Amino acid sequence: MRSRFILFMSERNIKAAIFDIDDTLFDMKTKSFMPSAIEGLKQLQKNGIIIILATGRPPKTASAIYEQGVHPDYIVCTNGHIILDGNGNVLKQKTFSKELVQEVYDYCIQNSIGLVWKYPDKVYEYIHADVFENFYDKTKDSRKNVVFNDQTQHLKREPNGGCLGSSTLQANAFNARFAKKCVAIRIDERSSDLLLYGVNKLSGVKEVLDANSISFSECVGFGDNNNDIEILSETGISVAMGNGSKELKDRVDLVTDDINDDGVYKALIKLKLI
Repeated sequence: MRSRFILFMSERNIKAAIFDIDDTLFDMKTKSFMPSAIEGLKQLQKNGIIIILATGRPPKTASAIYEQGVHPDYIVCTNGHIILDGNGNVLKQKTFSKELVQEVYDYCIQNSIGLVWKYPDKVYEYIHADVFENFYDKTKDSRKNVVFNDQTQHLKREPNGGCLGSSTLQANAFNARFAKKCVAIRIDERSSDLLLYGVNKLSGVKEVLDANSISFSECVGFGDNNNDIEILSETGISVAMGNGSKELKDRVDLVTDDINDDGVYKALIKLKLI
């Protein structure tokens, strides 16, 4: 536990709370948002704290939280490539060029790597991988937003990110091939998020904070996996879910309970934010 958390807990001035979605607010086992976490977000907003979600989900599935009666002030989607306001409007977005999409596609075909491209409204499967089935079943409507057998969508509009169905070795080789163009960030041993070089959750959240004149030191951050380390290393207070990765839990200020044991809500009470 970082000493600053102990020394300055009573002196903090938290203006924003940053949350990952999957296995932080949304239980991947039950395929549902945790009611206590949703209640915690509502109370934070009542207390004047800005809510920012930072997720790898594209807008269509990230905005599923609206159905729970919560409208976060911002959602940083597709790992920082799209930023939504509280009404779901796109404020900013970054895209892969048509040429880069084709280059990635050709490489993945040659190396037997699954490939999905993400757009604000749809996900397009260019090359199937069994691991993608987990993503398609993320919510009750996720599969409805997947388009199969269309490998030319990038010629009509450019995607905001993607996923690879790849082993760790394949992802490492991919990163060597596409250095300073795009990067595969490991999700697990069978899949990786695909990001433009220099774009990620951290860069997206920083844009939001800068626009609101808020520093990372004035934020509390919640996450569960290694792809949350960048953001939680910057926030004034960092919280890992009890169900989170060991590497993340070793780096944060506070490890709360598991998602299915009201981890978010308990941490917010412990931190006296609600």
